[in-house]
Amino acid sequence: MAESARREVLFLTGTRADFGKLRDVMLAVQESSKLSARIVVTGMHMLRSYGYTVREIERAGLERLHLIPNQIEDEPMALVLANTVQALARLVHEERPAAIVVHGDRVEALAGALVGSLANVRVVHIEGGEVSGTIDDVIRHSLSKHAHIHLVANEEAHRRLLQLGEEEERIFVVGSPEVDVLTSTQLPDLDEVRARYGIGFADYGILALHPVTTELELNRRNAAAVVDAVLAGGNWVVIDPNNDEGCREIRLELDRLSGPNFVRLPSMRFEYFVTLMKGAAVVLGNSSAGVREAPVLGTPSVTVGTRQRNRVAVPSVLPVEPDAGRIAEAVRQARAMGRCEPHPVFGGPGAHDRIVELLEGEEIWRPSLYKTFVDR
Repeated sequence: MAESARREVLFLTGTRADFGKLRDVMLAVQESSKLSARIVVTGMHMLRSYGYTVREIERAGLERLHLIPNQIEDEPMALVLANTVQALARLVHEERPAAIVVHGDRVEALAGALVGSLANVRVVHIEGGEVSGTIDDVIRHSLSKHAHIHLVANEEAHRRLLQLGEEEERIFVVGSPEVDVLTSTQLPDLDEVRARYGIGFADYGILALHPVTTELELNRRNAAAVVDAVLAGGNWVVIDPNNDEGCREIRLELDRLSGPNFVRLPSMRFEYFVTLMKGAAVVLGNSSAGVREAPVLGTPSVTVGTRQRNRVAVPSVLPVEPDAGRIAEAVRQARAMGRCEPHPVFGGPGAHDRIVELLEGEEIWRPSLYKTFVDR
């Protein structure tokens, strides 16, 4: 197919997590004879306090990058959304891609869906139809209503999108791209990960705690409870929070974790983080990693508070209120579990290949850009 006849697909990435899951899809589209790729890099990637991870995207071999700084640390989400919409709308108006691909429930992804919907550019949403908690659910479902094509992880997500009035022909169950990474045989080994990130201990837990944007007044108190529990003992790898509003309060509490029992990191490459989780005794906090990735890897986890309250219940995930004593006890229980039976939350691998096949084919390009609400 001639270069001019290729369909141009614009990907939007705002975090270390969504890039790790979609990197191989982006690379495959870049190499495709039927498609071409542009990558909009924004959000946490552009913040030096999070490791300026745009460098990882460059090192991956992706070529047509558009860098959009959209925030300063702890800027309100409404302003981040406005900043991203403004910059992205100008880019889409100028370049006119055939499709915009967004993932998950971040505010940058919502900006991509809004721009595509209003500009009559096909929006492809990966991993919609899920529930977690807090404002993420609202963003995810709002995004789904602006998306023209849904590439979902499982039948449960499929059913939720039907409840939202989406047309059947727009929904494709492809599995979760992260399962391809979680089950990869090409992951780095644990010794390599420990050497790369300066982790000197072999027995450790992982702490990943993020702000809850609907509970801003509680963030510091709840983070203090988690930190108090962690200070009770053990070695910990501490991953800095995401850049949502309220992250400053979380960081102030995490600053109490210092000394030889703690390694604090602003960010990690996703495949290295996966290996680290596989070797961990426990994952603690309120990150989706503890309720999505850890069960697939067989690592027990403790999830604190409300941020993931609507996720699927899994035996290896222990929910707990933000109380230092209860958290410490839950951590002890999780450690006592040892390795758990892996829980196939999202089915088997292969999502990357299925997504690329759909982008290269015709099926997802047939539905009209005009959407009809289906009453059920």
